[in-house]
Amino acid sequence: MINTPPPHVTAPGGVYRARRARLATGLRRPLVVCAGHAPARNYPTNAHEFRAGSTYLYFGGPPNEHAALIVEPGSDGVAGCTLLRSPAGPDDPLWLGPTPSDEQLAHTAGLARDAVVDSDRAGHLLGAAAAFVAPPSVETQAWIAKLGLKPADSDELKAIIELRLVKDGHELVAMRHAARVAVAAHRAALGATKPGRREADVAAAFSAVLVANQCPPSFTPIVTVRGEVLHGRGFGNPLQDGALLLVDAGAEEPGGYASDITRTCPVGGRWTAIQRHLYDTVRLALDAATAACVPGKRYREVHDLAARVVCEGLVAAELLRGSPDELVARTAHALFFPHGVGHLIGLDVHDMEDFGDRAGYAPGRTR
Repeated sequence: MINTPPPHVTAPGGVYRARRARLATGLRRPLVVCAGHAPARNYPTNAHEFRAGSTYLYFGGPPNEHAALIVEPGSDGVAGCTLLRSPAGPDDPLWLGPTPSDEQLAHTAGLARDAVVDSDRAGHLLGAAAAFVAPPSVETQAWIAKLGLKPADSDELKAIIELRLVKDGHELVAMRHAARVAVAAHRAALGATKPGRREADVAAAFSAVLVANQCPPSFTPIVTVRGEVLHGRGFGNPLQDGALLLVDAGAEEPGGYASDITRTCPVGGRWTAIQRHLYDTVRLALDAATAACVPGKRYREVHDLAARVVCEGLVAAELLRGSPDELVARTAHALFFPHGVGHLIGLDVHDMEDFGDRAGYAPGRTR
C-alpha cells in the first residue's frame, strides 16, 4: 500500500498563468469556465461529493462550488483573468470548517489578489457576447441562463482541446501518482480473490487502498465474474474456483487526474488451457498495440493491429476460421472485441469526452 501524500495536488500558479495566456491568444470574446455544483442525491442538502469541472481545474480554478474563471481575449494569464467565487456564509465555518481566503485562492490560481471577486458581480464584468464552458450542473446552467451567456463555439473548444491534449510535466507527475495508487489497489484486489468469497470482498479491498491514499475512484469500479458485460453494476456474485474475475478500476489523485487499469485473473489461481490461451492473446495484442504507439501513427492503425493479433489467437483457438487479415477486414473480431483499443485519459478517465468527438478525432475524421 502506498499511503503517502501525492507529490503535487495542484500545479504552480505560473503553470496556470501560462495555460490561460495560451488560451487567450485564440479568443475573440471573454470565456467563462465554470466549476459546477455537486448534484443532489435525493434532496438538495444530501449531495454527492463535489468534483469541479475538468477544464476549470486545468486553467487553475480552485475546487470551489459555484466558482468560475473569466479569461479575456489577449490576457497574459493574470491581467484580464478573474476568479468568481460564492461569498462565504456566516455559518460556513461551522459546517465546512476553515475556508481559503481570497489571498490563498489567488495564490493557488496564479491570479492577482484583486482578481478574486464575488460571483454576484459577474453581470457587471461580462458583456452579452461572453461564452461559457461548464459541466452539466443544473444550478450552473441556471446561473449561465440568467447571465445570458452563449455556449463556446467550435474554435473556442478547439483551443481548449489543443491545450489539454498534450500533457505537461506537472500533469504527468499527477497521472503517474494516480497510476501507482491504482496498481497498489489492483494488487490488493488480487490478494482478496479467492474461491468462496464475493465480488464485494474484492471491491472492498480495492477501495480500501484508494481511501488510504486520499484518492476517490476515477469511475465506478467494475469487479465481476461476468466480464462479457462491459459496464456491469454491483458486486453480488460469488467467486467460484475456475471462474475468471475481471477488475476494471482506477484512482483519481486529489488534483483530478485519473488512471484506468483492467486486469483479469483466475479465481482459484490456476488457468485452464483455453483461459490461458485467451489471456496470452489479449496480452500479445496489448504489447503489439503499445509498441505501435509512436508519433505519426494513426489510432485506427493501432486498433486494427490489436484486432489482427486477437484474430490470430481466436483462429488458433478454433473460435474463428479463416485468414486473420480477412477476418479483421470483415470485423469478425468485434464478436469478441466490440470496443475500441483505448481512449484519452487525463483530468477525466475518458479525457474531454464532454467535448464529444472533437477531442478524439482530427477534423474530417469520424468514428
